[in-house]
Amino acid sequence: MSAERSLFEAYREWQRLAKACQKAISLRNWDFLLQCQGAIKELQPSIAVATLKVRDEWNLSRADRTAEETRLRATILELMALLEANKKLLHDSREMALTKRKELDLAGQNLRRIQISYGSAQRATVRGIA
Repeated sequence: MSAERSLFEAYREWQRLAKACQKAISLRNWDFLLQCQGAIKELQPSIAVATLKVRDEWNLSRADRTAEETRLRATILELMALLEANKKLLHDSREMALTKRKELDLAGQNLRRIQISYGSAQRATVRGIA
């Protein structure tokens, strides 16, 4: 397999994993998200090596590399757009979780106030004050 083909297959795999990350975030499946991110991390060194080999192949062939470079750039830009969308989706999910946590914290505080209030009223009733 040529280095070029290997490189583009690796980028396709990264795109597949980025789409899987998107689904994991949407489903709030954090274990699956971590698995996908781990797979991406393992894939990156092979992309770096393949990129160097591709550049060497292109230099040795002395062919006009404009089309190949354009195709590679388009693939990378598409991947970057996916990663940016995932980043936004993750940010939005985090913001929703923080908002929900604040709501739950307030509800907990209100519940404690009610418990204290009823506890004071019960003690007063027991003492015959009420």
